[in-house]
Amino acid sequence: MQFQRFDLNLLIALDVLLREKNVTRAAERVFVSQPAMSAALHKLRDYFGDPLLVRVGRDMELTPRGSSLIHPVREALLKIQATLGTQPTFEAASSQREFTIIVSEEAVPGLLPRIIKRIASEAPSIRCHIELVSQTSLSKLEGGEADLCLILDNLRLYDAQAYPDNLHSTLLRPVRWVCAVDRQHPTVTDHLSAEQFQTLPHVVGRPGGYAASGEELIRRLLDIDVTVQLTVPSLLHLPLVLVGTRYAAILPERVAEPFLDESTIKIFPLPFPTPAQHEILLWHKRHDTDPAHMWLRQLVTELATES
Repeated sequence: MQFQRFDLNLLIALDVLLREKNVTRAAERVFVSQPAMSAALHKLRDYFGDPLLVRVGRDMELTPRGSSLIHPVREALLKIQATLGTQPTFEAASSQREFTIIVSEEAVPGLLPRIIKRIASEAPSIRCHIELVSQTSLSKLEGGEADLCLILDNLRLYDAQAYPDNLHSTLLRPVRWVCAVDRQHPTVTDHLSAEQFQTLPHVVGRPGGYAASGEELIRRLLDIDVTVQLTVPSLLHLPLVLVGTRYAAILPERVAEPFLDESTIKIFPLPFPTPAQHEILLWHKRHDTDPAHMWLRQLVTELATES
């Protein structure tokens, strides 16, 4: 295997072939013809001395050699991208960088608007893509599909035993969970006991990016069991669907606060101990010294500290 005879342009084709495991889809992803992608696969097979992709029934599967290349190839491309995209200095007022930020719903009502306002004011040419947190947030950050994750520090939400070693983090704000009900709830008055809490039908925010049930999400969040009668696509929907119902909802206090002024819901402390939780900011170590990325991390951390 000689590096001198490897066409570095084939790295892009190799990366997409390994991820898609389909020549046609790979071609569509990088906007080339199917014959061109087939030719690239032929060259890659010749270089590695391995078929990389083999047909199993009606599908294509990676060979062991192909599987072993997934992460190294992706990481090599991302390092090249980061190197070429990183400027030695960063001028916020003129930068045209692009960032994808994954945020927890807890941060949406208060912190996210302030982040966007500051970016719009100080770096008006920067483009941002905001995504809500999902079960795959950590893998997106590792795979270069996101630049920052502003999420809850709860590994169970991401089906992980530990944060990957190549991700760095900083601790942000504590998160307080509360129980909310309609302000005119027929049975919940000025106090909510643990016994009454357990008898209430619950509505749960279950984002589309999670495979777990509403019951399982609450269990992962707070180590409790509730009777779920209704699920909605987001924690942000919860205050809206409580009005005029007997439902109760568990949600971050910051999500509930805007609705307290409208006198539509009332909130109570959860009537049992719950695990301490915080927001954290996560990023891949490849961005540690990128001036633009450092600026964005500092901005988010500063605004979170102020709130």
